[in-house]
Amino acid sequence: MSTHLPPRETEAPVWPPTTQAERDRLRAAAIAGAPALRRAAIGEFWRGADALVAGAIDHGRRAADRLAARLRQHAKRRAAATASEL
Repeated sequence: MSTHLPPRETEAPVWPPTTQAERDRLRAAAIAGAPALRRAAIGEFWRGADALVAGAIDHGRRAADRLAARLRQHAKRRAAATASEL
């Protein structure tokens, strides 16, 4: 049993029917517009990546600030405990 279609059925129908000149014009327009689409896609990618990195940096900065505050509080408590022992 063959899984291949007969040769006459392998060509996909073109709908709506267009001339070769129209297909060539559409292809040329697509090729001409491709660099702009590529630049837009790359720009969108980097905007998303920049937002992701900025969010991670902000999260890390807030975590570092919280840690610094806890360390300052701990140092104050140790200093107060040391002073009360004297």
